[in-house]
Amino acid sequence: MENLGRAFTLLLAGFVIVFVVLVLLIIIITLYGKIIQAAQRNADKKKQLPKPSVDPSVTKKAVTDPAPEQDSEEIPGEIIAVIAAAVDAVYGSKPHHIKKVKRSGRMRSAWGNAGLAENTRPF
Repeated sequence: MENLGRAFTLLLAGFVIVFVVLVLLIIIITLYGKIIQAAQRNADKKKQLPKPSVDPSVTKKAVTDPAPEQDSEEIPGEIIAVIAAAVDAVYGSKPHHIKKVKRSGRMRSAWGNAGLAENTRPF
């Protein structure tokens, strides 16, 4: 009978210790998650920049009046509009003008294209 009482006490102590440790782990993980979320919110607030206003006349001018090019291939107006929007997004409220849009003279070889595809493929 003495062994049965000792076994019961040991069993009860084991259950109590296991559940106390589990509750502590839950509390630690919850606090860690809240700390990380707060840090991410602060980082997101710092990353948010004022949204630049797009001047439609600049974009419209870039689309309708492309700069003369030296290449025989002409860059489509949609591409020029995208480039103008990207420049406007980078410079924002600072005054800026796009004088010329031209293709770069470099073309990649087949090996260069394969390397680019290998290094930029999604995980």
